[in-house]
Amino acid sequence: MVDFPTIDVEGVKVPKLLIGINSLLGWSHTSYGRDRWIIKYYTARRIARVFERCIELGVYGVLGPVWPRLIDAIRMAEKGTGEKMTFVSTTIGEINDTEKELNMLHGTYSPICCIHGAWSDSWPVKKGKLVGLEKYLKMIRDAGLVPGLACHNGNRLKMVDEGGYDVATFVTPVNKAGFYMNPTQRSILSAISRTRKPVIAIKPLASGRFEEGKIGKWLEWVLGQKGVSAMVLGFMSEEEAEEDIACVKGILRIT
Repeated sequence: MVDFPTIDVEGVKVPKLLIGINSLLGWSHTSYGRDRWIIKYYTARRIARVFERCIELGVYGVLGPVWPRLIDAIRMAEKGTGEKMTFVSTTIGEINDTEKELNMLHGTYSPICCIHGAWSDSWPVKKGKLVGLEKYLKMIRDAGLVPGLACHNGNRLKMVDEGGYDVATFVTPVNKAGFYMNPTQRSILSAISRTRKPVIAIKPLASGRFEEGKIGKWLEWVLGQKGVSAMVLGFMSEEEAEEDIACVKGILRIT
């Protein structure tokens, strides 16, 4: 097994390629019907099988929410392979549940926890500051984890980056289509090109909206953007993982 190169986030070695989970947990960004099928079909065991194949191919990092089925799948994959996964977690649900979610991570190697993008996108702003954000970043820090922040808005990312918040890494969409890159693709590309924090790109294939037969071109474009340090790529099957991971290995010249 050849592991992917890593980036450094406050001493934590984060793989340059992480597994995405939206299409395994029921957030496909396509239709309600597909989401219902995903939730019904993808048990923790089936998710773990995808993870196990990724680990065999050298990809052992995953980014996703503090979600029981995901945590179960990670533990199953670790047991099945004997390898430890690196879980870059995000909050989810109600903001008042943050402390409870952090407690759910006990027993799982999740050295980094990020504020969820849906939270940061809609966080109340007063006089150019995100009101009370520091409290929740401190909660993550006090739990012994490195705080990060996900968002889908370039202006918001810039505001946090320049606001002196205790944020060690950013997670944000980066793709050729501009999908989920708000308010514009240019705003996010501008923000990530200026930050000194590592940026983990999500939705590199625009949740399936890429050009047929051009996966490699789309992924190469993402990794070529100034500021992008790592990338999250979702797989719905072992076969899809094999194809896409091979593309990334080619781009990064991993043999």
